[in-house]
Amino acid sequence: MYFIPQQTKKNLPILFKTEPLYKDITAAELPRAYIDLLEEQNGGYLLCSRIPTTEPTSDGIDYAAVHTILGLHDDPKNSLYAQQDIARTVGLPDYFVIFSSNGNQLFAFDYSKLSPSGEPSIRHIDIETDNWQTVAADFGQFLRCLTPGPLTVPEEIRLTHTEGEHAFLLADAAELPELFLHFEDDPDKQWYLQWIEHFSHHPDEACRTIACEALETQILYFRNELPDTVHAVLANFLADQDSAIQALARTLEKELADE
Repeated sequence: MYFIPQQTKKNLPILFKTEPLYKDITAAELPRAYIDLLEEQNGGYLLCSRIPTTEPTSDGIDYAAVHTILGLHDDPKNSLYAQQDIARTVGLPDYFVIFSSNGNQLFAFDYSKLSPSGEPSIRHIDIETDNWQTVAADFGQFLRCLTPGPLTVPEEIRLTHTEGEHAFLLADAAELPELFLHFEDDPDKQWYLQWIEHFSHHPDEACRTIACEALETQILYFRNELPDTVHAVLANFLADQDSAIQALARTLEKELADE
C-alpha cells in the first residue's frame, strides 16, 4: 500500500480521457505501474514521502518530498488532467506530464527520455530554482525508491496547504497541536475548519480535545473571519461522548451566540 487511505479517493472511478497528454500519449497509455497504483486508490497522499536525489533540493541535501499522486478524474484540485494546464502556463516543455505537484515543485513523466523498456523517466522539477533532476528510470522504480520521512513544521516558513494536508493526515496527538498552531492564522478559514472537523471524528479522545481547543482559538480570536460552517463543526463537539469536550463546546456555543 502506497497511499494514506482516503475513502473519497477510493470511490472515484478512473477516468480515461481521449485527448492526448503528449503527442499520441493518452491517459490509457501512461505507465502501467501508475495505472495499477490508481486502482488501489485514485490519487491521494503517500505514506512514504521522500525520493532520493543526486543534488540538493528545496527539501533537503539528498532528497525531494513527494506529497501526493494526482489521479485520473475531474476534481481540479488533484487531477492529472488539470495540472497539465498549470505546467504549460509556466513554460515547461510539452514532453513533461505532471503527476505530482506542490507549489513550485513538480514530478513528471519525461517522455523525452525513455527507459530501455520504453517508459518515460521520472523528473523532479523545481520551477523557482530551475532545478531539474532525473530521480528514477521509470515509475515502478520511483515507487520502489520512496522512503518514509518526518514532515517537520518550520518556524519561519509557512507550509503550503498540500504540505499541511499531508502532515494532518499523518499526525498523531503529539504532533497535532503544533500543526494547528502553525496554521491558526491561515486566511482560508474554510480549509482550516475542515481539519478541525476531520479530527472531531477521530477515535483518539486526545485528538478530539486538541481539535476542540483549536476551534476555541478560532472562535475567540478569528470569529469575524469564520464561515457559517463553524456551527456544524461545533455541533460535532457538542455531541462528543467525552464530558470535558462537551463542556468546552458548550462554552464555545455561548461565545458564538454573543456575537
